[in-house]
Amino acid sequence: MKKLVSLALALIMTLSLTSAFATATEAMGGLEANWWVDLEIPKSELYYNELTITALGSHYNQYSTDFNGGFYFPTIEKMTGVHFDIDWRSDYNSTVVATALAQGVDKLPHMIQASGDYSIAALINEGAIVDLTEYLDLMPNVVEAVGEDRMAIWAEADGGIWTLPDLVNVPGAQSTAVRKDWLDQLGMEVPDTWEEWKAYWYGVRDNDMNGNGDPNDEIPISLEMGDTGERSLHQLLNAFGIAASNDAQFCILPDGTYGMVYDHPNYKAFLEEVRVLHADGILDQEFATRKATDILNLMGGNLVGTVFAYAEQCAVQTETVIANGDEDALYLCVAPIVGPFGDSMLQMREGLSKKWCITVKAEQDGLVEELCKFWNWQYSPEGVTLYNYGIEGYTFDVVDGKNVLRPEVVASGFNVYRTMDLEFAPFGGNWLTDAFMQCVFSGMTVEDLTVPRRSFYDGLRDDGVNIGKYYQMPAVQGTEAYNEYVGELIRGGNGICTYRDQCIAGQITIDEFFAKYEELKGRGLQDVIDQGAAAYAEITK
Repeated sequence: MKKLVSLALALIMTLSLTSAFATATEAMGGLEANWWVDLEIPKSELYYNELTITALGSHYNQYSTDFNGGFYFPTIEKMTGVHFDIDWRSDYNSTVVATALAQGVDKLPHMIQASGDYSIAALINEGAIVDLTEYLDLMPNVVEAVGEDRMAIWAEADGGIWTLPDLVNVPGAQSTAVRKDWLDQLGMEVPDTWEEWKAYWYGVRDNDMNGNGDPNDEIPISLEMGDTGERSLHQLLNAFGIAASNDAQFCILPDGTYGMVYDHPNYKAFLEEVRVLHADGILDQEFATRKATDILNLMGGNLVGTVFAYAEQCAVQTETVIANGDEDALYLCVAPIVGPFGDSMLQMREGLSKKWCITVKAEQDGLVEELCKFWNWQYSPEGVTLYNYGIEGYTFDVVDGKNVLRPEVVASGFNVYRTMDLEFAPFGGNWLTDAFMQCVFSGMTVEDLTVPRRSFYDGLRDDGVNIGKYYQMPAVQGTEAYNEYVGELIRGGNGICTYRDQCIAGQITIDEFFAKYEELKGRGLQDVIDQGAAAYAEITK
């Protein structure tokens, strides 16, 4: 029976993907390829005659790279008269930025993205980009969309606004996921206290939960460490009441000041607990090296009991395990882990990415005001509708006053939606919760969702399992000291993250860890802390 279910699911998934790509590339709901070319699009109130903007930035996902590769940029040109000539790079990094800067600032494109060593602060120091603070009155739609709560994220350490933002107005992204079928096998409910969580983890360790005959291959809890190792175990950090920054290095301390998580009064208790979990085989023994793709492989391989992952992947990896023969599998999105002090929280999606910088070349060409006015249009109702839904009568319809994406557009979730260049994230805009959730639903009602997809929905919906648990992350302050020392004293082989991991693995004691921390403070980490605290105080005053 399980083999038949596996074959059937595999066939369905293959046909669905094949259909999705065919739909996106050849026709969409009866639309021919290049359906947008001859459309009569009304001009916007903001309209320029033959205005060309050049840009250099990062490209990712399945969006088109050619100006004529999708409907989005040609439609922008028809509506506003602005032609974007963008040099998209799939391998965008600091070398790309350095090469562009080496040609001289007068050779830069009008817009550029920061990357790696060439952070926004570095571009400021190079004199390559323009402070937009004095231009905010030209972007009232953007300022309103960002909102007061996110202004501190938008600003740089000097208090200035140096970027054009990209917004994702969906508070959730990732969720704690637990194997509900393993809980059922153990006769347990979803854990609601620290002791209940530990009882579940020890139960996973001590039983052959996946039934493959190997009692030692299950991992009770595995968490990704981030690309640079900074975020390692950040979900457990949250369970100890430490509301950390996105990189899990900084937080607001109980006295209201900005500092490093290692100075939080609960950090020692965090170390004490996770050291025991590691020693007892509860915590993934490879916790210090697990990347996001590794976590997905563990999930799909039927090996892990608790993870923190994108809610969508809880559904995707459940379907993978089912397709491989375990028809009862379910990665259930649940509320964040409750720590020993009763804390249960998770990072709210930052919601604001600092996407584009306007260069001094744009200033030389007299285009800064025009770009700001365009970005204000991008955040107008007209621009937001185009970004989220496309063109009425083609990609969406208005039903009872609501924009409804056509079923063919969302049938495969985000796949065709993005292949059509809707929510063109590499460019950026204001992505609405409504459009996001229509993709999550794949055009179905809640009642129609499969069990795995309902779990995905529960992890993201407005009244789902995570509501009331989110906290707004304090921004990482890109101060001069931070940019100078982050590679060596935080991420480096002899940085604080390495010592943290050694402490958790039992290679050094807790006292030795804090001694190393004080040593790093004397070598420059204290400057990072002090400048970060000063910047945070300036931005939030």
